[in-house]
Amino acid sequence: MRTKFKQWAVDYIKNEQNNQYSLGNFDLESFKNYINDKKTFIEIGPGKGQFILTLAAKFPDFNFIVCEINETISGICLNKIDESGLKNIRLVCGDFFKLGELMVQNHLQIPGIFLNFSDPWPKKRHEKRRLTSDGFMLVYSNILLLNSSIYFKSDNDDFSLYSLDQFKRFNFNVIKKDFDYNKLDNFDALTEFEEKFKESGIKIKRFVSRKTEKTITKVEELA
Repeated sequence: MRTKFKQWAVDYIKNEQNNQYSLGNFDLESFKNYINDKKTFIEIGPGKGQFILTLAAKFPDFNFIVCEINETISGICLNKIDESGLKNIRLVCGDFFKLGELMVQNHLQIPGIFLNFSDPWPKKRHEKRRLTSDGFMLVYSNILLLNSSIYFKSDNDDFSLYSLDQFKRFNFNVIKKDFDYNKLDNFDALTEFEEKFKESGIKIKRFVSRKTEKTITKVEELA
C-alpha cells in the first residue's frame, strides 16, 4: 500500500534533526559512536515505526536504526520516535544502499538486519530493487558481524521463496524457516499490517539467516 504525500511529514524530516542521520551531510563519527555504544540493529523500510518502537522499548540495552527512502514515511516515523521519548532509535532518511556502502567503506559492522514486509518488486526487470537481490545481499554480508542474522518476514509467497534461495545462494545458514508464522519470537514485534494479514488468512513467512565463515562477501565469489 502506497502512503499518500504529506507535507507536514516532509517538513518534519527536514526540520527535526535530533534522532536522525542525514546521508547528505553524514556525521560519520557520531554514527560510529552510536553503533559502537551498544549492539545496534538496522531495520530497512520501517513503515510508520510500530515494529521498531516496540522492539526498542523491549530491549533498551540495544540500539536501533531505521532506514527509509520515502520522505513522507520517514517524517511520520521520526515523529513517532521523537514522541516516544526512546533514546535508542535513530532514523536515516535515504537509500539504504548508500548507507550500506558508507558502512562497508568504513568497516562498520552490526549484529542484525530486519527486513519486514519489503516491497516484492515482482517484475523481473525490477529484480535489482528487491532488498534480497545480489547487490543488497553483498552489502548485508559485509556489514554483518560473523554469526549475525538477517530477520526476514513477508506476506508474499514468491518473494519469500526468492529470498530464501538468495540466503542459501550466499551461504547464509537458515536457522529458522517458517511458512506459517503465528507466534512471535522473543526478538520480534508486530508491524502495522501484520495483524491485518493474519486476520485475512494470509500466512506470514519468516526466516532467520545467519552469516557464517562461508558467506559470500565478494561478487566474484558468486557462481
